[in-house]
Amino acid sequence: MAVEHLDTEALDELKEVMEEEFESLIHTFVVDSEKKLMALRAAIDSKDEDMVGKVGHSFKGSCSNIGALHLTDLCKKVEDKGRANDLSGINELYVLVKEEYSIVKHALNDLI
Repeated sequence: MAVEHLDTEALDELKEVMEEEFESLIHTFVVDSEKKLMALRAAIDSKDEDMVGKVGHSFKGSCSNIGALHLTDLCKKVEDKGRANDLSGINELYVLVKEEYSIVKHALNDLI
């Protein structure tokens, strides 16, 4: 099964509704995501399970709103690990989140 990076139907609808504000929405998502990635890295480095869960939850919501399907799933895994106080494998998961975010960011930039 191929990984779906973006829900193109949802994005098309969003673009239609947002009109000229769509580009601003994408820019805001990118800026916000960069901050979330830094916060997640800091939470992982300090072994703060609670913060890992909170950042994962927040990032998951942003990704879901923008139609980033696989990234939403990865952020849910981050959230679940934090909430379960189980950071085993979290560094590998962080790498997957960063890689997927990079794909999503480039795909979104291609839309504007």
